[in-house]
Amino acid sequence: MIGQTFGHYRILDTLGAGGMGEVYLAVDLDLDRKVALKMLPVSMARNPERLERFEREAKTLASLNHPNIVTIYSVESVDGLQFLTMELLEGKTLSDFIPRGGLSLKGFFDIGIPLADALAAAHDQGVIHRDLKPGNVIVTHRGIVKVLDFGLAKHSRAREAAFDTGGPTEPLTAQGRVLGTVPYMSPEQLRGKTLDHRTDIFSLGIILYQMATGDRPFKGTTSAEVHSSILRDVPAAIDDLKAEMPRDVARMVSLCLEKEPDQRLQSAKDVRNELSVLRQEISTGESAARSATTKNPRHASALRWSVLGLVLAVIAVYGLWQVANRRVEPDTVVIGDEAQILLDQAELLELRATMESLEQAEDRLRRALVLEPESPVVQARLATLLNTLQNEQPLPDRPTEIRLLAQSALDSDPDNVEAWVALGNGAIARGDLDAAMEAADRATGIAPENPTGFTLRGRVLIAQDRIDEGLADLHQAVAVAGTDIGARLELAYSLWDLGRNNEAAGEYEKVLRYNPDSPVALNNLGAIYGQQGRLLDAIPLFRHLLDLSDDADAAQNLANCYFYSDRLEEAVAAYQRVLEIDPDNPYALHGLAAAYELVGEPQQVPPYIERALENYDRLMVAAGRDASTLGLRAICLAKLGRYPEALQDIEEAERLSPDYGELHFHAAQIYAIGGDRSQAFIRIRQAIEAGYPRQEFEREPAFRAYLNDPEFRTLLETATSP
Repeated sequence: MIGQTFGHYRILDTLGAGGMGEVYLAVDLDLDRKVALKMLPVSMARNPERLERFEREAKTLASLNHPNIVTIYSVESVDGLQFLTMELLEGKTLSDFIPRGGLSLKGFFDIGIPLADALAAAHDQGVIHRDLKPGNVIVTHRGIVKVLDFGLAKHSRAREAAFDTGGPTEPLTAQGRVLGTVPYMSPEQLRGKTLDHRTDIFSLGIILYQMATGDRPFKGTTSAEVHSSILRDVPAAIDDLKAEMPRDVARMVSLCLEKEPDQRLQSAKDVRNELSVLRQEISTGESAARSATTKNPRHASALRWSVLGLVLAVIAVYGLWQVANRRVEPDTVVIGDEAQILLDQAELLELRATMESLEQAEDRLRRALVLEPESPVVQARLATLLNTLQNEQPLPDRPTEIRLLAQSALDSDPDNVEAWVALGNGAIARGDLDAAMEAADRATGIAPENPTGFTLRGRVLIAQDRIDEGLADLHQAVAVAGTDIGARLELAYSLWDLGRNNEAAGEYEKVLRYNPDSPVALNNLGAIYGQQGRLLDAIPLFRHLLDLSDDADAAQNLANCYFYSDRLEEAVAAYQRVLEIDPDNPYALHGLAAAYELVGEPQQVPPYIERALENYDRLMVAAGRDASTLGLRAICLAKLGRYPEALQDIEEAERLSPDYGELHFHAAQIYAIGGDRSQAFIRIRQAIEAGYPRQEFEREPAFRAYLNDPEFRTLLETATSP
């Protein structure tokens, strides 16, 4: 077969063989890309049963669209040979990836969550795998989990067929002629009973157990002994075998391994959710993570849109997503066990991407540095995190510490890419673009397969106003990263920051195809939709984000979308939810007052306006007097009848940002509240000319007295917007 051409595919090499076909490395001559080509042998193609199973695998794979399930490209027949083409996966099977003694706690979650998510997606389509095992899971060189080989899969409503696979990679029982691979089969599968999706839950439990401990829970020297062990034995608890594994993880895996299907976790989605919650709780050390009273801090770099604004999740992804590109072989010991546990905890905290979690990650890394003061790994990790924190909450001494940490790491390990990138990002922050470019060139030279160097160079070029070159490097980072979403998040944010919102939205949409639960992508895509007036598209994104966690920013964004969609009762409820999470949030207090005013409950307005004013004052004490906060504070003062103070604040705000269109709108409101019709109309025209939406003047209560005023109507119709 090697060297032969079938249709527009040339066979380059053999990848493997099994009962369901032979797999080859091939090149698609039309598209000039390498593929995996799975061919059904001619002898089997003559067997209607084998052919039907082969076609069923193709149809099953084609019905599944998930980043952790192998992608099928085509099903074809050439000269009587049946084959399908799939994406080429380069990496290790999970069997080869799991080291002796099992994965670290972080590795357990990194593999277990996407594995359960892939299975949940298959079950949602009514597809049961029935042969889930480590040999059917690939971990790519970039750490992406891929489930493959649905050759034994069936749709859950089809009748169970009982026949041999014709050559599995591990021995089948000689009795019953049942489908599957014995060490990973469920009790009901071994007994030849009718199966549903819960058989996969049992197999997943076996895999999770093996990932945690390095060994399977059910053992034996023959298939019969393994068969008996699955039906009879209760395996030792994971936490008894491996102290690093928390009791809650052991409990969750044991629920997957219940002999009776009704007593197991009932869906792969339940397993995924349990794993996600456990990872979050373990990373923070809290048993009640995501409680309704948890506060999420304001991001110092958050931007706001219109009076109530959309909060943008702009924590510097260039620092956070390097987490995904740290590659250390599982059997490589770099630092001591205690320090490594702290690093694993810090990594999980970084992925949550809130200021609270980042500060907790800093605590873990500083403790690790005390244990390993000379470790370039710890030094580079801490420098990277401090760059992210400095972007959000600048401190005067932090840039020096970042530079010293990164340089110390490089003194010990000149090829430490993370240290070079940390050094480069620190150089950008202090405006030394030459040093930043030198660091980017060193990073890409050391590891051209690591996208973080290209991302750094792209940021430097954009900072130098070499926009096209910078975007080319960011696109190169995306190409190098493959399905790792971090490079695309950085590209999306850079496009957004450049005002190229349509392109940015497209990139965030691609991120969500890979990871539908990405908080940054959900929030920022929703914010872009909001800026574009696509509120009905933004609302489900924010609602989904709130389903994932009680996040005050997501709740406020949802409330703002409801507010501007005139869904005011829903806006009231959403603002109240923000205040349950963050009782002193001035934007939510202000928004709730505005919503109550529009629904005709004026008695509710003053108390919330007063609280908003108090918290705007606190905010300015902490962060300084900026134009946006001063403008909102001025509105509060005007609504409370403190008209002269309101004028002072709006004038100060306009001195700080004379071209900020929202301030013209606020000034028009204030003059209207104060009864100065002439000045109000002048400011209305200025706001429209600055791009403020005309419809907001018709719904704002301050302008109700002008709704039937011919001059007001003419002004709205004739003022020229940009």
